[in-house]
Amino acid sequence: MKNLFYSILLFAAVGFAVASCNKGAYSANTDSAANGGVNPLTPLTAAQFDWIGSGKDPMSANINGAGWTAGYATWALDTAGGNVIIGHLGGQMMYLYLNQVYAGNVYSMSYHDYGTAATWSDSVGSAYYSYSSYLGNSGEVYITHNDSAYIQGLFYFKGITPTGQIVSVTDGYFKLLKY
Repeated sequence: MKNLFYSILLFAAVGFAVASCNKGAYSANTDSAANGGVNPLTPLTAAQFDWIGSGKDPMSANINGAGWTAGYATWALDTAGGNVIIGHLGGQMMYLYLNQVYAGNVYSMSYHDYGTAATWSDSVGSAYYSYSSYLGNSGEVYITHNDSAYIQGLFYFKGITPTGQIVSVTDGYFKLLKY
């Protein structure tokens, strides 16, 4: 009986592995509103961040294809050297954490690889979802300017909640004065 149980478990595991194998091809749920993201298996180079002129100050992005511009955004530097950028519009919030980033470089925002991450919250202050780039293992930020006066950059990411809801954030832009 014990061998039968282990055989069933082994068969289920092999069946799942074969069914989920996609030979490295990017597979996205075409029915999802979050399907507009960049393929996480082929991240962008600096030259491919081609939406430089389309951003709106102080911070903007497309959230599942719909335009969003922060009514208010702020920058702060934490004790670890991380740039904390927060943009608000009503109950919606975009949060970027960019640790030790320099102009002219592209940084991954997946799994906190380089001390960078992004989060989108759709309705802060009530029952809301928080979609994180490091849970989705995708996204990048391209820092176009970072000095003592201001920080500016472009970003995108696929954010996921702990329960599996997905959001696609594309054409992200920020330009904030430092104070």
